[in-house]
Amino acid sequence: MRLVQIGVSAVSVKVGAFGENRRRLTGAVEEAQQRGVHLLVTPELAISGYSLEDRIWWPDIAQRSWDSLCELAEACAGITVTVGLPVRHQSLMYNAVALIHDRRICGLVLKKRLPTYSIFYEGRNWTPWTNGVTEINSVPAGDLVFRLPYGVVSAEICEDLWAADSPGYARALAGAEIICNSSASPFSPRKNEHRRRIVKVAAQHLACVYAYANLLGCDSSRLVFAGGGFIATPDGVVTEGTTLEKSAWTLATGVVDLDDIARARAENSTWREGAVQHQNGDVPRIVEVPGDAPAPASLETYVAQMPRSFFDAPPRSTRDQSVAYLDELFDALVLGLRDYFEKVGIFERFLVALSGGRDSALCLLMAVEAAKWLNGGKDRERYAERVSAVYLPNKAYSSSATEDAARSVAEELGVPFQVVSIAEEAGVALEKAAELAGGEANVTPLARQNLQARVRGNMMLNWANNAGGLLLVTSNLSEAAVGYTTTGGDNQGGYSPISNVPKTVISRLLEHIAQRDGIASLRKVLDIPPSAELAPGQHDEDDLMPYVILDDLLFLFAKRRMSLPDCWRVLCHRHPDGDREQLRAWTTRFGKLFVANQWKRDQHPVTMKVMDLDLDPKTGFRFPVTQCIDDELADLAAATLEQFK
Repeated sequence: MRLVQIGVSAVSVKVGAFGENRRRLTGAVEEAQQRGVHLLVTPELAISGYSLEDRIWWPDIAQRSWDSLCELAEACAGITVTVGLPVRHQSLMYNAVALIHDRRICGLVLKKRLPTYSIFYEGRNWTPWTNGVTEINSVPAGDLVFRLPYGVVSAEICEDLWAADSPGYARALAGAEIICNSSASPFSPRKNEHRRRIVKVAAQHLACVYAYANLLGCDSSRLVFAGGGFIATPDGVVTEGTTLEKSAWTLATGVVDLDDIARARAENSTWREGAVQHQNGDVPRIVEVPGDAPAPASLETYVAQMPRSFFDAPPRSTRDQSVAYLDELFDALVLGLRDYFEKVGIFERFLVALSGGRDSALCLLMAVEAAKWLNGGKDRERYAERVSAVYLPNKAYSSSATEDAARSVAEELGVPFQVVSIAEEAGVALEKAAELAGGEANVTPLARQNLQARVRGNMMLNWANNAGGLLLVTSNLSEAAVGYTTTGGDNQGGYSPISNVPKTVISRLLEHIAQRDGIASLRKVLDIPPSAELAPGQHDEDDLMPYVILDDLLFLFAKRRMSLPDCWRVLCHRHPDGDREQLRAWTTRFGKLFVANQWKRDQHPVTMKVMDLDLDPKTGFRFPVTQCIDDELADLAAATLEQFK
């Protein structure tokens, strides 16, 4: 047996923080050395931080990254480490992973597949590596396979794994027994299960050990990474790292037998044919890495990883998948919010304007949990010093029920709470609006409503200035889709943590957290119909449509890219008890509002992405501000269900 111990480390990094990123990577390396790890895999661009975006064009980035890599290499005595960084070659920028062995930088594997879909725009900044080998900073770079004292190792970077023609295949056929993947794959609920399947299939398809390491925490602003990581063999996943941890880095290790890889390849006729054919093609260069063979990994650890029975199916988890989904989502929201707060580094506390409604209640729950994890959780008991909440009523429009709900949630969570009336300021705003309009009778109902939201927004921004606070915008994805926000009002602030979460999911989250954590006050919030409380008796679903319909339309139109007539047809079958003409009217209203409000989405504050559907125009949704859908609306008006019967 050739027993090799592999580690996969998830690391939280910050763009341009070369010293801190290196210290975190060094911490992971040192723990791996203490555990006897032979090979440690770390995430994509962990040296420089991810995502660099246009920062990559500053000439110091590549040089500082290389200098930091050289310093990290000095800490890698007796261990092999793969780590991601940007490199410059002939004026072009490449996304690279360096392989360090026993303090020596042995070479660079360059990324070949650059995603330019969804939230990814890598083709703007990076150059894809085609084939062959060059030299960068006096080390080989390109398509490389490393023959190390304990086995043959190569690498690929994030999207390379997801591509139909993964470069790992050629590297495995060239002899690589272990493929290391350094990734920056963003979070969405249950996506880690998909990654597990992809890694498992890659290990089977390539007849290799596949070691996958992912980033952890918030990136430069919007993306959240779950961390985790996998070590898989053709027989299945050996080790899986924990996800959504609040620490600066994590490490998971496992022991593999490379003799088993050699046996699997020798016995597989298809593999042998592929290897022979590959010899006539473009073969990666083999880099010989000298050194003494290390002591083998622990046989006891290797045996302990084996299943209880080699023949019985493993026991299935009984955990409800919907519960797991909601727990993951909340943990990701908290992790992203905590990381953004700390990585910006200028805030003293979280500020939340409580309305007594669901969105602001969820934001307060997130802020409280994020505050408990500031500074690595060392000041957990003093979390209330880092969170403040306020309720801003306006006479008859704000009900006693919402004030009671807001106060009850704040008190049960143990955070400072105050009530500050906006009645006087709203009165002044109305007077000035009347002056501009030529009389109060000329102030439209919509303007009357919005001026209250703008008074609140102005007061909160001023409070944030005074308190050194991160003001949380409490708008959700459903509202952003149809422009149900006030520009200069409730969509103003420092960070928008839930504007990627639909209203129906927010309600489910609150129901779940209320039950899971025993927060009785959330019941008061959930018992109140959603309302902006900007007019007497106002209810959101009366203004718009039922949120379950709105969210269905949002997914079908924006995510699935269905036409409006097809959206209506699907609604008719998803909601068979609904009136078909009412569903058609709601579909028409949704289409008009969605298209007309891209300008608002363009102005929305920085938003955390946690769902597959992303309406942030700066990341995943490039939608025209001005466009016409009259033809599609006409098709919707004439649509029938007959052709699909």
